[in-house]
Amino acid sequence: MKPTISKRIIFDHFANKTSPLQKTAIENWLTDRENEELYYQWLEEWERNHLQYDAQNDVALERLFSMIDRDEAITPELQTSLRGKLARWAKNHAGKFAAVIAVALGLAWYNRDTINYISYKTGYGEIETFELRDGSTVKLNANSVLKVSRWNFGKTKREVFLKGDASFDVEHLENHQKFIVNTPENFTVEVLGTKFTMSARKFGSKVVLTNGKVKLHYLEATDEKELIMKPGDVVKLKKDRPMEITRTEAPETYSEWENKRFVFDETTLEEMAYQLNETYGLEVTFSSQTIANRQLMGSFKGRTIDEFLQSIAEVLDLSVSRENNKVHFTDH
Repeated sequence: MKPTISKRIIFDHFANKTSPLQKTAIENWLTDRENEELYYQWLEEWERNHLQYDAQNDVALERLFSMIDRDEAITPELQTSLRGKLARWAKNHAGKFAAVIAVALGLAWYNRDTINYISYKTGYGEIETFELRDGSTVKLNANSVLKVSRWNFGKTKREVFLKGDASFDVEHLENHQKFIVNTPENFTVEVLGTKFTMSARKFGSKVVLTNGKVKLHYLEATDEKELIMKPGDVVKLKKDRPMEITRTEAPETYSEWENKRFVFDETTLEEMAYQLNETYGLEVTFSSQTIANRQLMGSFKGRTIDEFLQSIAEVLDLSVSRENNKVHFTDH
């Protein structure tokens, strides 16, 4: 059951009194546009009742402009847009702007990701599908985040930021506007209209093209490189290793996580442990490095995570034990 977001919780949030779980719930709640409007109404009400100090409007406004200009995460176009909106707000609220600017400064930058981006998130073991404003759809695997610009998405370009696993069905637009997926793992996927699955995880990243065409931008050592992918191409990217490209006749199998199924292609148990940690929050250990280096091939599914673990143990003739979020594999 999802928590109910009340005015009291939002006011606690403005006062920096909310827990990490409450902050995550608020971010999810803000993905609804009606809630976003209510959020800013409550922000203005909270500011009126929590005046910090008296200051000159023009000095306070210039201070805020300076912070915007120094923030590298904000594009020049967004800087100009924010400057205009803040200047108009200050003019329309001249009597109270100076008194609340200090609070606004802290709140705006403390919550700038919430203000600048709509975040679509899934928790451990969750899989959800979201529709973006351009008609594209994205299905997120467990423990994944997709951030979309709240202000500029679809105006001059469509740019999103992914951490985790996702399957995209990108809507082709009449003006052929590109759709760009950025990741924290030093690679970017650029598409026009296509279906593909990708993973951006610390233990390794992957892009699998189902149909259409995408351009992959990636770093190899310190060199920036590009690759045009064709349907059936599978690209694997790992830190400190060259890019690896293979072919598959069944690209759809690489998104079997949509059906809560794991597909392994010469995957070591150590790599599997990273996946289970990322998607289910499990801490997987092995009684020896020999076990950790053993490889898996094929597709595995269980109605529960325990059934899945038991299937792996049976296939590799191992013993597995689990206590809460700790899993341990040993020889018989």
